[in-house]
Amino acid sequence: MTGDEVRDQAQSGGGVGLSDENLALHRSAIQSRITFQGLATRPFEGLSWDYFLADVELEARAARIGMRDTTIGSYCDTIQLLPAAAIVRLDAALSVYFLPPEPESEAHVDYLLRPLDAATAKRMRQRRHAVHAMQAVAQQQEEARKKAAAPDEELKSQYWPCPHAALSTEPDDFLLWIKDQTPDTWHVIVDSWDHNSDDRDSVIEWIFEQPNCDLGTAAQYFFIAALGLANEEPAQLSSGYRRKWHLMKRVADNWQRGHYLRNEVQPSIQPSDVQYYDELVARREASGRPLPWTVPGPKLRRFGGRQANSAYFYEDCHLRLGFTAWKQQREQFGCGRDFPRCCQE
Repeated sequence: MTGDEVRDQAQSGGGVGLSDENLALHRSAIQSRITFQGLATRPFEGLSWDYFLADVELEARAARIGMRDTTIGSYCDTIQLLPAAAIVRLDAALSVYFLPPEPESEAHVDYLLRPLDAATAKRMRQRRHAVHAMQAVAQQQEEARKKAAAPDEELKSQYWPCPHAALSTEPDDFLLWIKDQTPDTWHVIVDSWDHNSDDRDSVIEWIFEQPNCDLGTAAQYFFIAALGLANEEPAQLSSGYRRKWHLMKRVADNWQRGHYLRNEVQPSIQPSDVQYYDELVARREASGRPLPWTVPGPKLRRFGGRQANSAYFYEDCHLRLGFTAWKQQREQFGCGRDFPRCCQE
């Protein structure tokens, strides 16, 4: 069907079998579907939506309606202006492209396509088949992924109780251990640090004194600490938080004087956290009370772009060998030969 033929049929508005009230309900339902999907975590994802939105744009061109853009509001406004026949076709498309390939669904699709011209019905059927073919491929890939992951899922039931995967975080043990680790592992520790704990601060204090501590690691600690401490007076803080305030200042001083020579790892700080600090600096300077330390301004901050690569992870004050590293080393530990008795020896 040519664009002129679609337009002529759409503008005629005849023979669609809808009262004004029902037509308004169909418009509203289509608009609601678009709005709901547009606000989803992954808006308009999938071939079905690609086809449907293409149909909306086709109907708009046929009816000589100029769409502003491809935003949710533009699609909804366009739906409001389309003629009755176009709404019938789009209403059919919402079932044809989205219903699963079940017998009852196919019967409903046949019913919806009967009033449409042969070319439109053929195009919609072809697209429906393409959607189902892609879904079948995706399902096969997902099944293959699950099959490949099944051995690891079974191993994880042994990994979590394995004593060889857990490391001591007692302050003396932790400090001794950290000194033998890589800067990437230091970053992993700092990234998940509990800023409300006091008994392990010697670990990160040691890290931030090392010249090969990554700048991204230092920035990770500094901006998080600054949220709660930068605008405080150390003399008014408890001893634990006063210690953290002085560490924050020490990190800032080290950063400013170029102490951190390594700059490879990207910090995971939120832009709003950095913005808070920069706005605080500006307010303090404007009021004549500048902070007793500073770090390079926004235009001078450059961090690495990669993620830290470590065999360990740290969470809720628990230090563990990561699953991948544990799996590689489990044989030398003797793990899994007689689970769970192997973990009790």
